[in-house]
Amino acid sequence: MKFKLLGYPSAVAVAVTICALSASAEAPKQALCAVQQAVACGAFEACERALPAAVNLPALMRFDVDAGTIESRHENGTIRTSKITSSSTEGEALLLQGVDGGHPWAMRVNTKNGGFTLTVLREDEGFLGFGVCSAKILE
Repeated sequence: MKFKLLGYPSAVAVAVTICALSASAEAPKQALCAVQQAVACGAFEACERALPAAVNLPALMRFDVDAGTIESRHENGTIRTSKITSSSTEGEALLLQGVDGGHPWAMRVNTKNGGFTLTVLREDEGFLGFGVCSAKILE
């Protein structure tokens, strides 16, 4: 299966292994996140696992709920800021959503252990990202 690289401007992503969000299940207002694995799926094709850079997911991402932004950094150093259009908490989950370059994205962060799942949708393909976030590193 061949994928178009998830390019600018579409994205939101993630990358560095760090400590969990916090000992409590309180949703963080800011965190640094890292994509550890990506899954790319094309319409009517089998999905493939890949390293984030293989599908051009950014290396690092920092979200700031109060500012309503998510900033991503690609391996080549390029930085992109996307608007968080919706944020909420439900149980031990922080839910973030937005649209960047006409491509919707959604992210679910486990507030207890920092694990997250990210989706980015395009016209004929979709991407899943799995990783970890830490609020502690920003303190």
